[in-house]
Amino acid sequence: MISEQVSPACFTIDARESGAKKLAHLNIAELEQVILNQGMVLLRGFDPSSDEQMVAFAKKLGPLLAWDFGYVLDLKINQQPQNHIFSQGKVELHWDGAFAGATPRFNFFQCLQSSAMSGGGETTFVNTCRLLESCSSQQLQQYQDKVIRYFAEKKAHYGGAIEEPLISPHPATKRQRMRFIEPFNEDNMAVNPVETQVQGMSSSQGDAFLRELIAHLYGSDSFYAHQWTQGDYLLVDNHAMLHGRHRFQGEGLTRHLKRVHIL
Repeated sequence: MISEQVSPACFTIDARESGAKKLAHLNIAELEQVILNQGMVLLRGFDPSSDEQMVAFAKKLGPLLAWDFGYVLDLKINQQPQNHIFSQGKVELHWDGAFAGATPRFNFFQCLQSSAMSGGGETTFVNTCRLLESCSSQQLQQYQDKVIRYFAEKKAHYGGAIEEPLISPHPATKRQRMRFIEPFNEDNMAVNPVETQVQGMSSSQGDAFLRELIAHLYGSDSFYAHQWTQGDYLLVDNHAMLHGRHRFQGEGLTRHLKRVHIL
């Protein structure tokens, strides 16, 4: 397995260099270790996979999280979306499974179609383990012991109410990681906005703290915006990474991703 680091948060395995054209030929134990070490892995040049092949490959990494639509989610732009992940707007930074009964270890994506060159729509990522390891002592002190309440109206398969510490140990690596759902997303106000409350702070204090945190996340070296190319696969450590999406730009956009959650 040959890998190269293309950004502080993204590691690439190229089929032309690894000698494996099919995902099934990858060494699963090595791949899992790379995901945990790097936070996310981009697989390029591999053969496309049907839903059944995606599921079979994903099951090698662990049991799968079944939603009401099954194991494989089709991510396409919808003009009247129930969930804003199907809209053309920005998607806030978050971790998957926040409002679900189980939290996926890994997110597995495949890009079937992309008009990335038209602008916008990049999937955004923050490696929170690396971000925290690069924080100043003053920043860490600000983040320690913060607990945040999140609420979103239940629509489609997303929504509910939870309370989460901002910082907690990664369940596998034990590195400190950040759990956070970004509020104040103007593109999501009409669909299912996320409301937040920082425990022990007034509303104005909490909002100021959260806006400063958001600026840190987007401005850090651990932030990465992925421009999709048809045929891309991404495997993401959902316990270490936050992800979202830049707003799409322009007209006539097409993008089709598939996603599987691995427990």
